Amino acid sequence: MKELNISKGAGKLCAPSKLVTTVCVKLQVNEQTARKLEKTRLLYRDACNFLVQFVCRDPNERNWQRYNLHHSAYYALRAAKPELGSQLACNAIRSVSSAYKTELTNHPRQNKEEPLKEIVFKNPGIHLDKNTIRYNSDMTEATVFTVEGREELRLCPGDFQKRLLETGKRKESNLVYRKNKKGGNWYLHISMEYESAPAPLNESLKEEQVLGVDVGENNIAALSSGKLWRAGELKHKRDKYLGLRGRLQRNGSQSARQHLRKASGKERRHVTHVNHEVSKSIVEEAVKRKAKVIVLEDLRHIRDRVNVGKRVRSRLHRWSFRELQQQIEYKAQRRGINVMYVDPRYTSQTCSACKQLGKRTKHRFVCSHCGLRAHSDLNASRNLQGLGYQLIAQGLL
Repeated sequence: MKELNISKGAGKLCAPSKLVTTVCVKLQVNEQTARKLEKTRLLYRDACNFLVQFVCRDPNERNWQRYNLHHSAYYALRAAKPELGSQLACNAIRSVSSAYKTELTNHPRQNKEEPLKEIVFKNPGIHLDKNTIRYNSDMTEATVFTVEGREELRLCPGDFQKRLLETGKRKESNLVYRKNKKGGNWYLHISMEYESAPAPLNESLKEEQVLGVDVGENNIAALSSGKLWRAGELKHKRDKYLGLRGRLQRNGSQSARQHLRKASGKERRHVTHVNHEVSKSIVEEAVKRKAKVIVLEDLRHIRDRVNVGKRVRSRLHRWSFRELQQQIEYKAQRRGINVMYVDPRYTSQTCSACKQLGKRTKHRFVCSHCGLRAHSDLNASRNLQGLGYQLIAQGLL
């Protein structure tokens, strides 16, 4: 009989680390300041596009690395864009290097001789460090370097942003311009660092202090406490966007391509918003029940392991489980709750009461040994809870 994996190494506890989050603050700028910021943004964009030719010149030079790109392109950039200034030139090099590192991580090359993709920077955020931005003591104003001198900007944070800015350590920032129907607004994306120190775990931990979370496609999340978040509305909207993308791709016109980009952004933002709502509710439930550990499934490489048809593969690739898990992880650690990942094999097929294999049919789980009848996802979340508790109690982490 197959059993849940409770061997050493079957679980991984997330190590306490410094949490970094981005606080988005709207800026209040007058017309003259907006003109200077726009001029700086356009020069910064041109500088980034200028640097791309050095990155793609010879893949063997590895100019996507910040150090190499700085030594090969800095003086050429300063000669081509002297009004940009030395510090913004260095920051542009950093932005291009970060963009290519992300591109190579998401789309690794098959061989080292393969040419690099030419990234086009259309509206990049201006990276600001301690030399190009300064804040006043109460974080209500900031002085930002522009190509026409420093300008004072008024910050307009909400109550939530104020709490984040007061409790964390301020790091570097990005100055971002967002277009809208009325023209556009300027924002500061401020990176904040927080100390994460979840309580240490020991063998005296009770099973009620462990919360299992099963994530899925049909149900966004199921908790061992009995709560369930259904994905019906989210799936319906994603299917609508999928059909819309298919029609636009078949059309192929310029307006269809523009509509395609717009629809893609809307779908991504909607899914992220839903994941934020669900992750926040899960962490609040853990706090309410005084849980010390949240147990999640280790679903790494699941898309590579599953051998299914094109339709199911499409659904799997649209399933944003990792984004949801990451949001649960950082929000839980901020509240002092540990997060651990366990091997999910057979958690959806095993009875949470008698630990025997049962039968799962869609959302229904039936155990022929003890007679348990339960929602299949809730049963899986309780198995995750039990598995996490056993690993901690037996000291197998």
